[in-house]
Amino acid sequence: YDWLFNVLYPGQKAMRPEDVAVAVRLYCAEAVRSGITTINENADSAIYPGNIEAAMAVYGEVGVRVVYARMFFDRMDGRIQGYVDTLKARSPQVELCSIMEETAVAKDRITALSDQYHGTAGGRISVWPAPATTTAVTVEGMRWAQAFARDRAVMWT
Repeated sequence: YDWLFNVLYPGQKAMRPEDVAVAVRLYCAEAVRSGITTINENADSAIYPGNIEAAMAVYGEVGVRVVYARMFFDRMDGRIQGYVDTLKARSPQVELCSIMEETAVAKDRITALSDQYHGTAGGRISVWPAPATTTAVTVEGMRWAQAFARDRAVMWT
């Protein structure tokens, strides 16, 4: 959690779409050099403007298969929140950021993402819902992700 809230999430927030494009291109190059042709992108930085578009453009261009598993967080368990607050206090110079979304907002964004990108790049791009964990997603969010996957004949992760 220390790394997530004091390094990863602030770092993702600071990334511009062009940074995302470079990161995805390097990620794909490393995968392909290792013989990996299908990637499960567990995307929790998708809430930042332009990041999805940049990532999808590179995935389409590079030619790998990708499951874009759009992660979402719609609640924070009180026990975890106290711990996270303590960790954030260790690094007060780090700009606080939140990847939390209202349940309805997450549903709308994932549905729109699927509508726009699922099956693109010659069918190589799939979009799945990815509820984070049971301590960070409501029962409503979990049930929605399962129903979404069933209704769209995809999986959820």
